[in-house]
Amino acid sequence: MSPDNDPLCCCEYFDIHQERNHILLCCCNCQDLDESVESFISGKGIPPNKARGFMATLQDRVRVPWQGGARRVAPDAILPIFMLPSMLLLATISIWWTISIFSFMLLLLSYLYYCCMRSVKKTNFFLIWSLMSLIILLFIFEFVVMPFLEILVHENLAVILLVILCITCIYVIKIRTNRLRYAFENQMENGESDKIGRMHYCQICQISIPERDHHCVWFDCCIGSHNRFLFLIAIALAIGALLYSSNLTLTSVCHPFHIYKTILLPDDCSDVYEQFELSLSFVSALYSLGIATVFGIFLMYEVLLISIGLTGQEWRALPISAKLCCAITAHRPYNKGFFGNWFRAMCFCQKYQKIASQY
Repeated sequence: MSPDNDPLCCCEYFDIHQERNHILLCCCNCQDLDESVESFISGKGIPPNKARGFMATLQDRVRVPWQGGARRVAPDAILPIFMLPSMLLLATISIWWTISIFSFMLLLLSYLYYCCMRSVKKTNFFLIWSLMSLIILLFIFEFVVMPFLEILVHENLAVILLVILCITCIYVIKIRTNRLRYAFENQMENGESDKIGRMHYCQICQISIPERDHHCVWFDCCIGSHNRFLFLIAIALAIGALLYSSNLTLTSVCHPFHIYKTILLPDDCSDVYEQFELSLSFVSALYSLGIATVFGIFLMYEVLLISIGLTGQEWRALPISAKLCCAITAHRPYNKGFFGNWFRAMCFCQKYQKIASQY
């Protein structure tokens, strides 16, 4: 029996060239990396084909031992698992570390999002980052903040309920997109796409989406007329959960004050970095507020688009002069008026659900 026909041990695998390899050799014999470094040092830059070859080799070699052969693990899926907790822990050192880490995080995510949209490549980085954010924030709230005994049971239940409703909406959003994967492709092949109108092809999902608004990398699915209203509900629920939990956390670790004798708001948080549990809770609350702020801006953007009868795809195609006027002066053939546009957003998902059920 030849060596290639022998059973693979837990650390062996067949690489992209169908050659037997070992995970301990992951840093050896990468020609694309050697040529890229040489080209960069000589001032010629990194050729795109060498960069793609290096990334393909890297993704193929990042593996974990497994029975029957090493299993491949996508680097973009494991990076958030280590990056996000490390950043939050470093942010607990002092206020300047908090400002520096959050600034770096914002720049990093913005740059990676720009690269993802530019390369039009599917990645799980942002989805895993979203899941890790949910897990970490919920864990800190339940097992670090709650033991302070400052939060009532019904307040905790309210946060959990908002989180469950948000997750349910996101699940339905993804399910609806998956159900439409083949329905509209079949209609396009049969020449029936004109019955639907405003169909756009997503280069990342590689499917046709009705009234495509955008590809949400944080949920890893496309947003269109079939799930757009649910997407708004999910964002609103997420904002509510983030704001409410952050306020409960801040009023637990900081000195609070009353408004109208019933509402508690944080006042003095100067001593939160003196104890690790307090600083971790404080940092998680600030992280929640940052996410809620971004979600709030995006929610207002989506509300504007629905109100004027446009999708994100159509908005991005408008000239800057039209965008400065909120597209009021632009040609909007699908505009049905304020109430008509919102009625369309709320009810059109039923039409596409009926179409998807036929396939």
